[in-house]
Amino acid sequence: MPKLSRNNVGRLVGAGVAAIVIAAVLGIATMRGLGLPAASVREWALNLASLVVAFLLIAGIGRRQNDNR
Repeated sequence: MPKLSRNNVGRLVGAGVAAIVIAAVLGIATMRGLGLPAASVREWALNLASLVVAFLLIAGIGRRQNDNR
């Protein structure tokens, strides 16, 4: 795990803000443009997010750490 420096914290905050903005834009586009109800959009987004997290967890299992400290 990398140490928390000012640069890393800035990147984390930037990624969080970008994620919120993208989620808001996609939410507005699906509700207004496609006419989907908010509940189905939330359900779809949660299912997609859980699939991404599961993929990232599985992809990280068995990976060798090449830390030569």
